[in-house]
Amino acid sequence: MRPWYFGLGRHRPLERTEYSWPPRGTGERWDIGQTMRVATLTEMLEEIVRLGEATGMEEHAHELRGELEGRLATVRAAVAGAPSPRVIALERFDPPRAAGYWIPEMISIAGGIDVAGDPGLDPPEVGWGELESLGAEVVIAMPDGSLPDARAQAMEHWERIAALGAARAFAVDADAAFTDAGPRLVDGVELLCHLLHPELIDPPGNAGFEALRAPVTRQ
Repeated sequence: MRPWYFGLGRHRPLERTEYSWPPRGTGERWDIGQTMRVATLTEMLEEIVRLGEATGMEEHAHELRGELEGRLATVRAAVAGAPSPRVIALERFDPPRAAGYWIPEMISIAGGIDVAGDPGLDPPEVGWGELESLGAEVVIAMPDGSLPDARAQAMEHWERIAALGAARAFAVDADAAFTDAGPRLVDGVELLCHLLHPELIDPPGNAGFEALRAPVTRQ
């Protein structure tokens, strides 16, 4: 049975079994990102500490959380006072599905306003007409998969994306920094900040992205 997200009738995104590994005292490094069961970025940071305490790696967990919170603070400071563009993040195109769970919170920290998704909740299915009415300034294609996958899917639906009226559109490597809960979500926040405010922060080196443009038609 899938765990429910608070009492709102929406499912949490992951269904991973929790476990205590490595055993206490083994000294093996623990991949925190493989045991997450969260629905928001804030919960991810809390879960790092909880899992660290459960596996005898409290010190490592607290250090990791501190490092991640420091990077998020850097992003928040960079965008303080900057305009907040209206953003639509799409994780599916046919039918369209806006990104939910931690993505809206990530967009907010990165200095944008997610006009289609709800923090912590199931990604909503919406119609293209509804999306067109939201006044997006930036569209981000982030379907599960690699950057080439995201670009290919977005270009298959380019006319629909162009009709959203955004001045900028991007494809991103969702598997690298957006799909799974874990510390790599902070890479995703940094990447989003660069996409929304390229003059304020450099992109992380481990999360790919590509600006999308209308295909050139040959006459």
